[in-house]
Amino acid sequence: MSDPDRRRAPRIALQQAVSLVIGNGGHEVAAITENLSSAGVLLYADQLIREGSEIGLILVVPEAEAEGKWMWCFGKVLRVEKELKEGKFGMAIGFQRFEVLSRA
Repeated sequence: MSDPDRRRAPRIALQQAVSLVIGNGGHEVAAITENLSSAGVLLYADQLIREGSEIGLILVVPEAEAEGKWMWCFGKVLRVEKELKEGKFGMAIGFQRFEVLSRA
């Protein structure tokens, strides 16, 4: 029997406020993450963002130590959920690239 959950990478629950930067225009939209994997993030945003849109965001990825790593992530909206959750739009963002940011 096949596994119905065919995600490319395991997910971890991660609720944090983020700002999404949409495309090259720099328009920002507030969002809250739901879960995260090395392949992408599920989040809920205040504004609908079209499927296929390019997105940039900074996440604080938890680590075993007290402070997490700051990561710049760039990806595309892969899926928009049909139902609103608490008035927010659910979106799956697939990462195309990401990098660890140095802390100054």
